[in-house]
Amino acid sequence: MRVVGSNGEATDLAIRKHAVEVFAKHGFKAASMRMIAKGVNIKAPSLYNYYPSKERLLFELMREPLTELNAAYVEKAAGITDPLQRLLIFMDVHLGYHIDFRLEVFIGNMELRNLDEEHYKIISKLRDDYSLNLSGIIGDGIKAGVFSAEDVRVTTFAVLSLLSGVCNWYRPGGPLSREEVIDIHTRLALRTLGVDEAAWGSAQKGKPLPGKARAAKQSATRAGSRVAARKVATKSKAASVAETKKG
Repeated sequence: MRVVGSNGEATDLAIRKHAVEVFAKHGFKAASMRMIAKGVNIKAPSLYNYYPSKERLLFELMREPLTELNAAYVEKAAGITDPLQRLLIFMDVHLGYHIDFRLEVFIGNMELRNLDEEHYKIISKLRDDYSLNLSGIIGDGIKAGVFSAEDVRVTTFAVLSLLSGVCNWYRPGGPLSREEVIDIHTRLALRTLGVDEAAWGSAQKGKPLPGKARAAKQSATRAGSRVAARKVATKSKAASVAETKKG
């Protein structure tokens, strides 16, 4: 039975957070409940007041994110029928989670085989339900003439692979910001579905295409650098002329 109350909830959150780190570092089989308990400063037997087994803890770490991802998309896309707008919402939710919760995604992908049969079926069903959101979007987009794809199911898996792969290499503080990474992946997914720039701009109400703002900023920066360089060169030339006349 799970412990409730403010203190219990805080401890539960700490357990989950540390469990993610332990499972990601050591792997599910090598990790122990004692490792997790030590990381949150509780005794190992107390951990079983929150989770009856290590497998149950793993299951909850997989179940909750999938449930939240699906709920977040459904809530944000409620009442929206345009497939392109729904696609943009789906990608924003998906990419944001896969960037912000990389370890959780890693565990979900690597440790699924360690669930018992019942829990495996539940997680597989949640994954299928989640991917059906994207399949529905792509199917509706093809019917509306907004997307082009030979097979909805295959294209769904291809786009999910493209969007999910970011968690394998993205690191905060890298050369690209979180927003830039999302922009680039969004643009790649749109190209995969044959979306033209005019349609994207219309769906975004005039906002620039992913990557456009960044390109414009870089262009402006380069232009500013050239202007600054010319000013320095002009000053140097003027100083040289003045020195020659003085001599």
